[in-house]
Amino acid sequence: MLITTIDQVREVVGTAIRKENTFDVLRPYLLQVEEGLVAGLIGQAQLTALEAIDSAQADNKPARLLKLVQRAIVWNGYLEAWYHTMYELSGTGLNRQKPKDTELLFRYQEDNIRKDIVRKSDQAIEEMMDFLGANSADFSAWKESAEYKSNFSFLITSATALHESLPEVSQSYRMYMVLRAYMPRVERATVRVILGAALFDSLKAKLKAGGFDSAQPDNELYAQLLQLASNYLAPATLLEAMPFIRVQFSTSGVRILSTMNNLHDEVAIQDDQSSYLMGVLRDRANDAKAQLRKFLNDRASATVFPDYFTSGLYVAPGSRVWRLPDNDDKRHFRL
Repeated sequence: MLITTIDQVREVVGTAIRKENTFDVLRPYLLQVEEGLVAGLIGQAQLTALEAIDSAQADNKPARLLKLVQRAIVWNGYLEAWYHTMYELSGTGLNRQKPKDTELLFRYQEDNIRKDIVRKSDQAIEEMMDFLGANSADFSAWKESAEYKSNFSFLITSATALHESLPEVSQSYRMYMVLRAYMPRVERATVRVILGAALFDSLKAKLKAGGFDSAQPDNELYAQLLQLASNYLAPATLLEAMPFIRVQFSTSGVRILSTMNNLHDEVAIQDDQSSYLMGVLRDRANDAKAQLRKFLNDRASATVFPDYFTSGLYVAPGSRVWRLPDNDDKRHFRL
């Protein structure tokens, strides 16, 4: 384990965490996060490599990563514990714990604290992944892992990138992972069709290789292409997901989620609001698609994006002339 003492927890969370017996309570949740969430993002090999790092080396990149990983484990383990440690299972059923020298929080107080923990948990994961992404060349165990290949098999590779293309979506890896389940379908069905298979695969290969080195003359154009493709992919993915993220499918049937957290001040979106937002997303996606196509047709040549230029998808600017539709034998005049 990368977190082995209560002092490591208190260094992140603060002194509100008691020292007495608290680590025994938190340990299974910290281990669950380390072996599950964090290992699933950075790989077990990178976690193992971090165990040999001296965290006192503040200016060392591996030591910096260790601190970020520990922070992510603590906040997310604390969040897992928050959901479970207020209750106990006994012979009389599931009961809420109430130590003699303490008072239970009001529900709104609990919810405010929980939201703060969720925000800090997401932020810790994002900082960890941003650091790894920016310094991938220094962490071979991460770059050679299956988790790296999985993370960089999408055009939108992080919650930060998703937030940049769709600011309305919270900068949260939890939200990112939900939407990422829908991304492959949108990428295959639309982005790959617009770019053409060869250019699409080339763009993904550059991402997997570590991004866009500014020393290469064409990489600035590839970076612009990625941003425009992401500006389309983000709203199109949310549009794809929206009919389903409000419902639960189970063996007992389909359920619509009508409230969140049983709080009266947080209610699920209504059907008319959902339809309106989907219309906004559809318009935004269509605008972004048009900008992406215009960029490709304006820039492509025999030497710039040659795969697209020779694919049959390329349309030279100004080569399409608008003509009045043929209205012969039609009952209604069309434009």
